[in-house]
Amino acid sequence: MRYKLLGEGAMVLEGRLDELAEAEAVVFDCDGVLIDSTKSYHLADKIATCVILGELYGVEFFLGEDFEDALRRIEVLGGFNNDWHKTALMIQAISIHLKPPKTIRRDLGRVDVSGYVKRCEVGESSPEEVKTAIDWVRVKAGEMYGRYVDLKFFEKELEEEAEKLGRIEELKKLREALGPLTGYGSGLLTTLYDEIYLGEEGIREKYGSKPRYVSWRGLLDREVVLVREEVLEELLRLLPRGIAMATGRGRWETEKVLGSLTRYFDLDVGVFSADDPMSYEKPSSKILLECSRRLGAGRIIYVGDSFEDLLSARRASEEGLDALFVGVLTNPYSLDLFIEQEADAIIDDVNVLPKILKKEEKFWSPY
Repeated sequence: MRYKLLGEGAMVLEGRLDELAEAEAVVFDCDGVLIDSTKSYHLADKIATCVILGELYGVEFFLGEDFEDALRRIEVLGGFNNDWHKTALMIQAISIHLKPPKTIRRDLGRVDVSGYVKRCEVGESSPEEVKTAIDWVRVKAGEMYGRYVDLKFFEKELEEEAEKLGRIEELKKLREALGPLTGYGSGLLTTLYDEIYLGEEGIREKYGSKPRYVSWRGLLDREVVLVREEVLEELLRLLPRGIAMATGRGRWETEKVLGSLTRYFDLDVGVFSADDPMSYEKPSSKILLECSRRLGAGRIIYVGDSFEDLLSARRASEEGLDALFVGVLTNPYSLDLFIEQEADAIIDDVNVLPKILKKEEKFWSPY
């Protein structure tokens, strides 16, 4: 199969343009597509890692751009839609490479998050043991590129590495301390993470409770809306069944960031898997099957930026939904993956999407 360029910023798999143009509805992933969350989620990953290992192990360290590169490599493996899982992986990897501490705490008290932010905004991670751990993750993720890998699978690699380093018992104790990854309040990591990301006000509004560990404003205000209003207006004119969201985010934070743009979506039609991760965690097909059922659409385009988004569309197609996938290039490691996996179309900006639906053939050239 070959790709052709459809004007600037859009590549379409040969033979797919007519099918894409006949879609009844477009369903969007949110992070990396409608909203740029790299300055919120990635920073929350780093801060949570710093806080947990700093407080439990009594170690001071710094996390830089190499940590973010590790996150990007993990994100294209298809099984890390949830940032709790990415953070859990990084915490475990760093812990087994650190020098064994004399004592390990089992829980946190109140934490001054602002004191950790500067440690997560440096160019290079340190000390050397932390860099070694991050490089180990980067190499392992690179070896797994193109395969579906989730946290459970990656943790087997961690256990083998921990055995080599004589740290398997410490790893088991750390996992117990982190707790279940099933929702806010289920364990130390999930609770701390959401408090770092949502902030004190967000925790009160979304969960109706007082934060356990953190009192600060959160990271939501660092997120940037990517989609333009006129693009949403045009999509509604082009699509008989409209537009919706099927995303790993929660509904509360999605509405908070998109603001007035939410009026272009029927939020009751959308699926927000962070609010029910046990039922709708990508790459399960359920997130798209349910959203399409609510839309009443038989053929949809799913617009996402990750391997799990593509897998969700493929699995939904295998179960009878006519689901096409358009990949948005927000990760430096995703282009080759999308081409290899034969995404139906690839765009570098969500705002290019109407050009595909209208079949704007400005120029064609083989890729």
